[in-house]
Amino acid sequence: MDEQIKPSQPVLLLIPHYNNPAGLAQSLASIGPNEPCDVLVVDDGSVKAPLDRAVAQAAFTGQGTLRILSLAQNKGIEGALNAGLQWAKARGYVWIARLDCGDCNVSDRIARQLSFVEQHPGVVLVGGAASFVDQAGVEQFVLRHPCAHAEILRYMKKNSAYIHPSVLFQLSAAEAVGWYPLDVPAAEDYALFWALARQYQVANLPDVLIRYELDPNGISLGKRRIQLQSRLKLQRRYFDGSPAALTGIARTLALLALPYELAFKLKARLRRAPRPAAEDTQ
Repeated sequence: MDEQIKPSQPVLLLIPHYNNPAGLAQSLASIGPNEPCDVLVVDDGSVKAPLDRAVAQAAFTGQGTLRILSLAQNKGIEGALNAGLQWAKARGYVWIARLDCGDCNVSDRIARQLSFVEQHPGVVLVGGAASFVDQAGVEQFVLRHPCAHAEILRYMKKNSAYIHPSVLFQLSAAEAVGWYPLDVPAAEDYALFWALARQYQVANLPDVLIRYELDPNGISLGKRRIQLQSRLKLQRRYFDGSPAALTGIARTLALLALPYELAFKLKARLRRAPRPAAEDTQ
């Protein structure tokens, strides 16, 4: 790591990439010049739009080191992320931050999160709020989740209390719970964060840490159904008979029954309505 920015607890920003070089360049350009992190891009066997290392390096604005790990064949996001975690473990990183192609950091996002976990040494996972923008970059709504550990655990019975590209988590804690699981496709983040919240202290910051690009055509109906089925599997796995758990299962079943286009419009409308921050839903 660059000694000029090396923090007391080394941070690696992990970005999976698959056939989206334009989105990757946008994400790399959003990393602030003083952010205390290195960056690893895991190319998940891209073929249609392969990653150009020179273009990626030119887009990268951070002071840390940019590395690219190219997988010989597509493993899916769970496999790509786990490959990145194994790479990070072998090189002594302590914290993993996440970002997805097309999404953008606020300029000091990593520094804010690292400062928080250094002041709260029991916390192994911290996320933050996101500004959801359309493809023209216009903000549509801000999504916030509960910040306190107990509220996060309660919320997890309904859905993930984290926006995946906004999180920072402790690598050793992720290893202790088994990395990203492979048995809940499209809900690997929900599974990992729930496992961490059940065993460790977790938190969210109320600050907007990322700009998340909305693409109504970006999630196929098939993938949406797989995600909901995986969510239901997790909700049943951790079912404790509480009203929150019952509500979570009922909500997921209702979303499975609704046509995707209708569910998308209803959720977008609800998110735009004024409400207390802790009641925003994902």
